[in-house]
Amino acid sequence: MEKLFPVICILFLQTFSLWGQPNDVVATLAAESKKVTRCFTNEKVAEAIQKNAVLRKRKAVTEARINRYIEQEKLAFKGRNAPPVYTIPVVVHIVYRTAAQNISDQRVYEQLQVLNEDYRRTNADASNVPTTFAGVVADTEIEFCLATKDPNNNATTGITRTQTSVNNIGNGSAYYSTAAGGIDIWDPNKYLNIWVCELGGGVLGFTYTPGSAPNGADGVVIGYQYFGKTGATAPYNGGRTTTHEVGHWLNLQHVWGPGNGGCNQDDGVTDTPLQDQAYSGCPTHPATSCGSADMFMNFMDYVNDNCMNSFTAGQKTRMRAAIAVARPGLLTSQACVIASHDAGISAINHPSGAMCTNSFVPEVTIKNYGASPLTSAVINYQIDGGMVMTQNWTGNLPTTQTALVQLPQQTVTNGAHMITVWTSLPNGNADGDSNNDQSSTPFTVSVGGLALPFSEGFEGATFPAVGWSASNPDNDVTWARTTVASKTGGASMFMDNWDYPANGEKDWISLPALNMSNSSTVTMTFELAYALYSASGFSDTLRLWASDDCGQTWTKIYEKAGTALATVANLQASEFVPTTGDWRKETIDLSVYKNASNVQIQFEHVCDYENNLYVDDINITNTPGLNVTTLNQTKGNLNIYPNPTTGQLNVDIQLPKQAALVITVYNALGQEVGQLRDENVIGGNYKLNLSDLTSGVYYIQVAGGGTRMMQKVVLK
Repeated sequence: MEKLFPVICILFLQTFSLWGQPNDVVATLAAESKKVTRCFTNEKVAEAIQKNAVLRKRKAVTEARINRYIEQEKLAFKGRNAPPVYTIPVVVHIVYRTAAQNISDQRVYEQLQVLNEDYRRTNADASNVPTTFAGVVADTEIEFCLATKDPNNNATTGITRTQTSVNNIGNGSAYYSTAAGGIDIWDPNKYLNIWVCELGGGVLGFTYTPGSAPNGADGVVIGYQYFGKTGATAPYNGGRTTTHEVGHWLNLQHVWGPGNGGCNQDDGVTDTPLQDQAYSGCPTHPATSCGSADMFMNFMDYVNDNCMNSFTAGQKTRMRAAIAVARPGLLTSQACVIASHDAGISAINHPSGAMCTNSFVPEVTIKNYGASPLTSAVINYQIDGGMVMTQNWTGNLPTTQTALVQLPQQTVTNGAHMITVWTSLPNGNADGDSNNDQSSTPFTVSVGGLALPFSEGFEGATFPAVGWSASNPDNDVTWARTTVASKTGGASMFMDNWDYPANGEKDWISLPALNMSNSSTVTMTFELAYALYSASGFSDTLRLWASDDCGQTWTKIYEKAGTALATVANLQASEFVPTTGDWRKETIDLSVYKNASNVQIQFEHVCDYENNLYVDDINITNTPGLNVTTLNQTKGNLNIYPNPTTGQLNVDIQLPKQAALVITVYNALGQEVGQLRDENVIGGNYKLNLSDLTSGVYYIQVAGGGTRMMQKVVLK
């Protein structure tokens, strides 16, 4: 796909003309602040993408995907039934410095009611929409519920409270950081996070549009004075600040467009007329600009809370597309559901990671996620998708409590495996929430590694290949096989950084365990192709790690990023697909592991949303170690002469029994330079010609009949 660059306008704080407003409104605003900033979303988005070019690219790609989805839906919707109602779980984080900022639960309940009324068009003032726009206003068929389960599936009210000492905590980034005095985000794939806190500066609220949020900030922020209704500050005491900001969170622009006003700006929605600028107060319809009546009563304008009342059908389409494309996890979230009977596997404690034994006893943690005490359940488990085994569990677990359960001993072969464990029939009933039943974890067994040499060119269709294992923590883009580029053959391994807007995300892929013992040297090579997208400040990173203690500890053996990683000098403004000349061979000395019989090597990739990275032709080779037996120990059995020699060499050998005989010549580095083999012999005289070799020290090794002998010779 093509990366898109929107024109990002640096926006100024919005000040509002109070001309024509009622005197009580003017007085209220004057008492509240000399300047009220109704919405600070555009400024926050502009600030975020200015600091981080990755967000600029992510936002552009997300917007393009949403627009494409809308066009596809226009074609697919013909003849279909009405769309389903989307329900979004909400968690409200109240971060307070003073008692007044610690708003009541009632304010939260009021705000949720306002959201549901406004988005389902059941608000009491819906009938106030002018007849001019009566044909385009719409029920968005989006609803909101306070979460009943937290990210750990424990019961919750959907409200958190955090006391802080940070003044105006919403002005920076501290509000979404527990370490900085706020509270960390709940999984934004399952929850709409709303932080209610002290903002200062006259700001009512802000959010980030899809794709533009810094890590941990993907939610809505509302000044505590403007959240809910009872006790909120007029004229913004109708809960509409949250309605407005949630609209931005679902990818709506202001009705006058993304900029600072002007009839050349458009909000991307066809049924909202062009509008020159924001309105404030309570204007009288019709108020016109750009040649038509303006829809100032739209929730995405800046009028007082009691003067806005509607979304349009086009805005509905845009918001629902944003959910389907950018926030699809909300549609399957079970955060608002708590069942009476609900058991699950919260963790697989063993096996995990790398193991050096073929037999093990699985241990899991079973948890009661339901409202009723858990007294029985069936634990089901399987390895590598094989036969399903079961074990009955009985006990007495109150809500949210856990218990350790050991399953029968299992035996598996060397290589990569996957164990999956799940519960069923809690208290003999159907499980109320199947989403938390199951847990899976990969593990690798290596009892002695594969003999060298090792090679992988990714020509086989199975990926990862047998014996390999992969880790993809975010279940998104990860290491994959591709046939669009290769150094040799028809395939390679690659990371699709072009379409992976998850900067900082790590993915791993591990080779089978390797036996490097009895080696003099070990060398790893692989072909690499990578290009940068940005001139500076951003780069994906490639690291290699090795372990010789079954994965207990890892040593970094390779790391490159930026220009050091790139194999082409020029920046690539389109998706990078290397040609033959774009590859570079990387070489790593692994001789430190020459005595290890079980060495694991893994590739680690750290994404920074730059450009594609390719790996091909992995080769790990060794030169055998020299097992020198002195001549005195083998006197009478081996005689090599003349020594020194000019090239012609006699080898007299007597084996203890009839067997295959192998005579191998090594140079001083331990590299094999020649070999002679004779089958089913007791010994004899053998002549070697070393005249083609350079002068120096060599070793002649003779093996056969259960013995191995070696002698040093000097070639003149």
